[in-house]
Amino acid sequence: MAEANLRHVLLIDDEEGIRKVMSIALRDAGYVVWTAESGEQGLEIFERETPALVLTDIKMPGMDGIGVLRRIKEMETDSEVIIITGHGEMELAISALQLEASDFITKPIHDEALFLALKRAEEKISLKRQLRDYTENLERKVREATAEILRISDFQANLIDNSLDGIVAGDEERKVVIFNDSAQRLTGYREEEVVGRITLEDLYEKEIVDRWLARQRKEGDHSGDDFGTHLDTTIRSRAGERIPIRLTHTILRQKGEKVGCVTFFQDLRGIRRLERQLVQSERLAATGQTAASIAHAIKNIVGGLKGGMFVVNKGFELSNQDYLQDGWDMVQRNISKISSLAMDLLTFSKERKPEYRLAEANEVAAEVVELLKKRAEEFGINLSLETVNGLEPLAMDVSGIHQCLVNLVSNAIDACRPEICGHEEGKVTLQICRHPGWAVCFEVKDNGCGISAEDKEKIFTTFFSTKGADGTGLGLLNVQKIAQEHGGCIEVESEPAKGSAFRLLLPSGPNREGEQP
Repeated sequence: MAEANLRHVLLIDDEEGIRKVMSIALRDAGYVVWTAESGEQGLEIFERETPALVLTDIKMPGMDGIGVLRRIKEMETDSEVIIITGHGEMELAISALQLEASDFITKPIHDEALFLALKRAEEKISLKRQLRDYTENLERKVREATAEILRISDFQANLIDNSLDGIVAGDEERKVVIFNDSAQRLTGYREEEVVGRITLEDLYEKEIVDRWLARQRKEGDHSGDDFGTHLDTTIRSRAGERIPIRLTHTILRQKGEKVGCVTFFQDLRGIRRLERQLVQSERLAATGQTAASIAHAIKNIVGGLKGGMFVVNKGFELSNQDYLQDGWDMVQRNISKISSLAMDLLTFSKERKPEYRLAEANEVAAEVVELLKKRAEEFGINLSLETVNGLEPLAMDVSGIHQCLVNLVSNAIDACRPEICGHEEGKVTLQICRHPGWAVCFEVKDNGCGISAEDKEKIFTTFFSTKGADGTGLGLLNVQKIAQEHGGCIEVESEPAKGSAFRLLLPSGPNREGEQP
């Protein structure tokens, strides 16, 4: 297979202006550029010219950027694909990275970000080629003369030391024998502090290495050869900071015998910053797009306030205590609605950092159940709590998690009200349990009206509510936002007329109060 020239670029975008501007910038930088206005045309050019680098817009008529990425990865080529995204396309960008896209850049495209992404892609191609050549010829090179071995050793040293990614190698006992310059810069450890002194378990933690070994045993000890397999995890720096990385590993063999392993990791802090920026931009855009809906909700609340005022005035006019009480109840309900609406909107649109402190998950859940017990009883709904023994205290933003649970339990109570679910035996359970891969799971289950498959696709993506005029669609979005701020997630299972189960999953979090995960 002929190797593609690293200075050859294919640019795919359905907007002519973007193609023209980017082509000029790329050619000025010394690249040979082909352009295409669609995914289909781009694939035709790719199959004919086989450029090393592909820049493709993620959203296009016909075949989109994800489709182009899939097709290129199916071919026997070492070409790398860089995805061009717009604001609000966070999920697609993450999907592209999971499909082994080299990187993604956002519109409007700045030259600095463009050429940095191209440089990383070129480095990745070069490293893959060198590692592929080295692996394919390892046994032959071992039998060669000492001088040739020394030459290869020097080449390896230069390659490893000049790599942009961190490279750490271990011997057959997984003791560190190589710790390159990038690994030293990222972690703050000096080579002499690591090589021959610690094992890969000390660096990546035993759980990660045990996972490699378990997978190797399951797959016949060949999974380590798969360069496409990667793991997003963290590595602890010398200063104690948890640094997010994308980790890849492979097993080194000599004459079929395992002689060690090598790991590669990429610093993800820049990508995480971009992710947070994209999420914040998407959230603010959604807030602006729904201004009309919020105004409509406020208008309804104001209408309720006016109605309450009218009834109160009638009560004064007629000296009727019942009118006064009914009118005042209407005013109170609508004041509560507008207060809740304003707080939900501020919570959703405002960027915040969790204020961590150690807390017992069972105690936080018990406070929520106690708070909402009376409201559940008003509708004849059985609200219960199920805890689990042996959970360690967890670092969390207690007020944020409390808000999430109040929202989820309140929604479950509303879903079980007799006039909504159609039966008189409403039941809501808040359960604390362990969940594979997570430190704790808060699960809220009900036997209420459930959610249709169509509505379930909308509840976390738009300002959507199943409560009509009584809901703003902000509650679950805030739950999702707070979960993501903790590095966790929210899952839902639901079936119409049978009930729903919402799971709030949290990781172990920081090791010290106030520390970011």
